[in-house]
Amino acid sequence: MRILALLSILTFSLFAIQTQKLRHAIIYLAAFSLSMAFVFLLYDAPDVALAEAIIGSTLSTILYLVALQKYKIFTIYICINASEMVDSHYFSGEKTLERQLSKFCAKEELEPQVIYTVEDFHDLLEHPYAIIVTFDEDQITIYSHPENLKMSALESFLTTKKTHELPYRFIQMEERL
Repeated sequence: MRILALLSILTFSLFAIQTQKLRHAIIYLAAFSLSMAFVFLLYDAPDVALAEAIIGSTLSTILYLVALQKYKIFTIYICINASEMVDSHYFSGEKTLERQLSKFCAKEELEPQVIYTVEDFHDLLEHPYAIIVTFDEDQITIYSHPENLKMSALESFLTTKKTHELPYRFIQMEERL
């Protein structure tokens, strides 16, 4: 019985480390903590087992899940030409727009993840994104994911804090079948 409990501890710890999703890691850590409580019980430490079950398995799991719920990543793809992929573009209009988008994310309590890319716009639609920004000669186009509920707030934020000479065009993408 002890060997099975110790193997479950090892298994859940490896699952928590190897998983790609943070929510799954939290669940595996809760199972790890519950297995630890069971091991403490097997080694005649019921008081430690009870504390581990209540604090480690229950309260910390709830706190992690609540904290994870509040942590929202706002993924921003900024499309640039391959010829512009030099250090000097960081001081151009793209960087100014990135600063404005970061201010917007701070205001909305979002974590911005800005990705500069030379990929085609249509290829980016397959990636998880909140917005995709493209620069044309006459305008800046911001494409929003169909599930992005912050688009109207972003539109009003960028139009009132106008720091770029090019006009903005906002497009809400439709659900792809």
